[in-house]
Amino acid sequence: MKPYILIPVVIAVLVAGTYVFSRRSTQTTVTQGSTDNQIAANPENNGRYVSYSQEAFDNASGKKRILFFHAPWCPTCRPADAEFTLKKDTIPMGAILFKTDYDTSTELKKKYNVTYQHTFVQVDGTGFPLTTWNGGGIDDLLSNIK
Repeated sequence: MKPYILIPVVIAVLVAGTYVFSRRSTQTTVTQGSTDNQIAANPENNGRYVSYSQEAFDNASGKKRILFFHAPWCPTCRPADAEFTLKKDTIPMGAILFKTDYDTSTELKKKYNVTYQHTFVQVDGTGFPLTTWNGGGIDDLLSNIK
C-alpha cells in the first residue's frame, strides 16, 4: 500500500475510535446519574449514600437519616465523599447518609445551625436533630450514628 493512502486511513481510524470512545463515556455518565437519581428517589434500592433531595429524604422515613453538609471546594469534604462512595456498603442497612450541598442548602443549614462544611447532622423521624458532629470519615460516621 502506498504511504500517501495509508496515512489518511490511519487518521480516519483514529478519529473514528476517538468518537466511539467519547460517546461511550458520555453514555456511561448519563446511566450512572440516572441510577443515582433512582436510588435517591427510592432508598429501598440499597442506597445508603445518596444526594439530598426532599423527596429522597421523605422516602427514608423509618430509617436513620444523616445529613452530610458537603462542599465541592472543601479540602476535607472531597476525601470523605470518596471514602463514603467507596465504602457505602459499610453504612448500616437502616441508615442513609445524604450528601447535602453546603452552598445551596441554606434553609437546612439554618434549621440545623450548620455554620461550616463537613458537618453531619442525624435527625429523627420528625426532623429533630439527634446528634451533630464535624469532620471525619466512615469510622466517625459509624461511631456517631444513634
